[in-house]
Amino acid sequence: MSDIVAQRDAFAAEFNVSRETLVRLDRYAELLAEWQERMNLVGPSTLPNIWDRHFRDSAQLLPIARTGKRWLDIGAGGGFPGLVLAILDPESNINLVESITKKCNFLDTVARETDTAGHVRISNVRIEALAVSKYDVITARAAAGLETLFEWGLRFAGPQTRWLLPKGARVEEELASAAKRFHFDHQLIPSRTDSAARIVVATKVKRR
Repeated sequence: MSDIVAQRDAFAAEFNVSRETLVRLDRYAELLAEWQERMNLVGPSTLPNIWDRHFRDSAQLLPIARTGKRWLDIGAGGGFPGLVLAILDPESNINLVESITKKCNFLDTVARETDTAGHVRISNVRIEALAVSKYDVITARAAAGLETLFEWGLRFAGPQTRWLLPKGARVEEELASAAKRFHFDHQLIPSRTDSAARIVVATKVKRR
């Protein structure tokens, strides 16, 4: 069994993924490999580990979100985590915000070819220019530091909004920096894909 097949099988078992959903993710993987030849969507060295490094890394946010269905993904890039979450949860409504047009073209193609376009919105704007709306969950992966993400996302957050923000080894430094300008409750959840990484689950974010 090849490593990528083993990753795929492990992913399906871990997240109880249906056969139909796996086929959609297979198509996503194919499109990512094709488009990666024309633009930088992910680190090239991560492609052979797409099921663990990108799909699993994104999917681990879903159980943490609890009942949240309206998601805002800031700096969606290649669709991680937002587009993966949309494929896994057809009842969600996810707004993928990405300022680079060619990346939005990729996101639109994946959404159409994985039958998720009906509950995914792709906003080709900078986050500062996005029309205000309230979301249940705000997420971002490798888009900016916590302080900046809170600054960008605060106007889209309501009293019950959960912020799910994957962070690396410098998470404590980012938390300390953000705490100088914002009040917030938070917990750190270990990442399933990187022993040094944590997922910041923040609530009740407000300016000092």
